[in-house]
Amino acid sequence: MGPAVELSRRLADATAPSMSEIAPQFVWPRLTDWPTHTAPLVYLDLNHWIYLAQARAGLSSGAGFVPALEACRNARHSGAARFVLSGSHYMEVTKIRDPAQRRTIADVMEELTDFAVLVSRVVVMELELEATLNRFVVAVPPLPAVPLIGRGVRHAFGIKSGLRIMGPKGDATEQVRERMGAEQRDAFVANANLLLERSVLRGPTDEEVPALQQYGWNPAGAAVVAIKRAEEEQAQSGRLDEEGGRWRRGRLRDVIAARELLIEFQNMLPRALTLRALTLEHLGCNPEAAMAFVRSMPSTEVSIEIKTAWHRNSGKRWTPNDIYDIDALSLAVPYCDIVVTEKACHHLLNAARLGERMRTVILRRLDDLPAAIERWMSAAPESTR
Repeated sequence: MGPAVELSRRLADATAPSMSEIAPQFVWPRLTDWPTHTAPLVYLDLNHWIYLAQARAGLSSGAGFVPALEACRNARHSGAARFVLSGSHYMEVTKIRDPAQRRTIADVMEELTDFAVLVSRVVVMELELEATLNRFVVAVPPLPAVPLIGRGVRHAFGIKSGLRIMGPKGDATEQVRERMGAEQRDAFVANANLLLERSVLRGPTDEEVPALQQYGWNPAGAAVVAIKRAEEEQAQSGRLDEEGGRWRRGRLRDVIAARELLIEFQNMLPRALTLRALTLEHLGCNPEAAMAFVRSMPSTEVSIEIKTAWHRNSGKRWTPNDIYDIDALSLAVPYCDIVVTEKACHHLLNAARLGERMRTVILRRLDDLPAAIERWMSAAPESTR
């Protein structure tokens, strides 16, 4: 039995008292640029980017969001706020069928973020696990420290390799570099990266699709993982209906925490424990210690709270969009300063006191964003400005 399986079993032990009310202290990972920023990191869900895109395009549907767009522009240009994207944005925009709509959304995203993105959630989870285990034994060597914010799609999905130039005989990157002067090479790489980021976020036009398909382009393939994860949550919903749904009414958070550990950490945890010569007994042999361990990781705590709230509703139908929301908010709520999300998520996040516990302002209206930015800047210590 693997350590993730055994630890999850202890969390969901039916004979143990509920640990669901425990709110342990968070353990924060090493991120090279956090939390030293001088302006609030602002995260908007896709719906609010769509509203800003409609305003930017001069559509009648966006007329009411023009003041918010202007406020965001002013905050961006004055340095009063920094807007960021996530991998979930790339996935969600890809699903939009209309190329013109994709481009309109991508254009306002580029204007306000310059492709600044949060690092992959998987990377953050590994760093959070490291920080949590380092309370017992510090691993040598440690995981490489990474920045929370990077530029573009590679950072959003944890891809370390840089831009490569492919020729008829394969990788021609070094040959091209050797033929260019330093200044010309830097300009070429900067322009190539810009074109890459724009093309990934905007997606192809209808005319470009047939040629891309000949090279194996398949946007639906990128959603396979999210589809599978949504199906797993739907199956879990069915299991929660068993025995008269007693788990929904009682220790649901314990069950969700156990399952989160089992699914998300089944590969990470054994490696991390082996590196430190630790066993589960070092982490704690009772449900209380197991719950404190798993919920001390900030992004995991957000995921647990969202899934717990949604699984309370036996009639909920899980979709890939739910998975994108969970992944996005699990990063944004702990690591951004201001998050603007839709009504249902706003309610459950605040009901769980996650904004308060993580010192994050969680909004559901763009109109409230300018005042929130101003309050953050007014309250920020002089040392961070």
